[in-house]
Amino acid sequence: MAGAPQRLRLSAPVRFAGMVPVGSVVSDFTVADAGGRASTSTSEVATPAGPARRWTSDRDLNGDVIVRYRLPLTPFAQGGPPYGMKAAGLGVAGNSGSLLVLPEIQGLRRSTLHWDLSRMASGSSGVIAGGTDMLIVHGSPEALIDRWIMAGPLKAGQKRPGESFNAFTLGAPPFDATAMMAWSRRVYTSLADTFGYLGKPRYLLAIRALDAPSFATGTASVANGASLITVGSPTYLPGQDVERVKGTIAHEMTHNWVGQFGDRPAPWFNEGLTVYVSATLPCEVGLRQWSDCAGEIGKWAKDYYGSEARNWTMDRIEATPFACEDVRRVPYGRGMMYFANLDAQIRAASDGRRTLLTALRPLFEDRRAGQPLTMQGWEAWLKRERGPDAVASFRDTVLEGSMIVPAPNAFGDRLRARPTRSTSGGRTYDGYEWQAI
Repeated sequence: MAGAPQRLRLSAPVRFAGMVPVGSVVSDFTVADAGGRASTSTSEVATPAGPARRWTSDRDLNGDVIVRYRLPLTPFAQGGPPYGMKAAGLGVAGNSGSLLVLPEIQGLRRSTLHWDLSRMASGSSGVIAGGTDMLIVHGSPEALIDRWIMAGPLKAGQKRPGESFNAFTLGAPPFDATAMMAWSRRVYTSLADTFGYLGKPRYLLAIRALDAPSFATGTASVANGASLITVGSPTYLPGQDVERVKGTIAHEMTHNWVGQFGDRPAPWFNEGLTVYVSATLPCEVGLRQWSDCAGEIGKWAKDYYGSEARNWTMDRIEATPFACEDVRRVPYGRGMMYFANLDAQIRAASDGRRTLLTALRPLFEDRRAGQPLTMQGWEAWLKRERGPDAVASFRDTVLEGSMIVPAPNAFGDRLRARPTRSTSGGRTYDGYEWQAI
């Protein structure tokens, strides 16, 4: 601590993201400076992110200060987003927000994260979104929060000096980790080349294999260019579908280029466009078989056509609790179907010279330049691209919930839709399945 001696305050959320205990379960908390160990008092304070626990030194501190504490790992059984630090192989992986107790020092404008893994398994290393061996962030220490983080004997790292894309696996996944990382690098390159507007940004792909039953799930961090994929070790989850893992990786990585819709919750865009791209681009560039993409599209379409909420308005869906997954996933499939039809219209109108993504590129470039993508801007673009009727159709189907019927050439010339009647959860519904031709 530079400058005059002062009392030190540190804090951590009682529960990170409202779900992972942090401040409430810290133990063996110690603070020491050149004068030795200093006692601390604790209190609970209100913050914009929720209640936090604060530790305050009982005397002024000066010079280098060392803070030590212990935190328990998150149990395997805890579901929801993968924020908790869970054991994977001989290491740990999760979100930095469930790990860090940070200092409250006004005027601090730079923080550096270093690794000391000398007490972990031999050969251990650490990676965090935004950096690999070391991370330097500018701004307050809170900039270290909400980043995917892994430490331990990392395997199959596609880590090369000067490379923008790095990927690591921790634990024993139910697939060839080296081959999966190489495949993921090719997906990254295809996304960068197809979207164009970001170039080849820094990206971290982290895969943790838990010693517990865990199907292929993933969560992306658009702000920090990273995603965390969770799978189960083959001993605990034999026969896991490798194609499902590929679909999850492609989906989470695509989020980095689709980005956010700026002025309101918009899962029809954030998730729907991501689903559309990740379910088709890998086949268009030869990284998956068209039969695999047909299955991927059918899976998302079932979430749309087979849900009781398929005709609900977007506002009603957004007001539904997150626990109602059958409802909350409708925008994924609805958005996918909408963008598939829109792509078919743009291709037809340009005799195949333009696609949905080439047409959207000006919006992405404006957003990168600091102009948020708003509903007003979206509808203005849609009107210029396809006319006023397209705006009315968007509102009717995407926002109000009228059923979307796939165009004959939706998803391109290699796939065809076939009407089906299916039963799910005791309900019979009309939907579609896709076949490769």
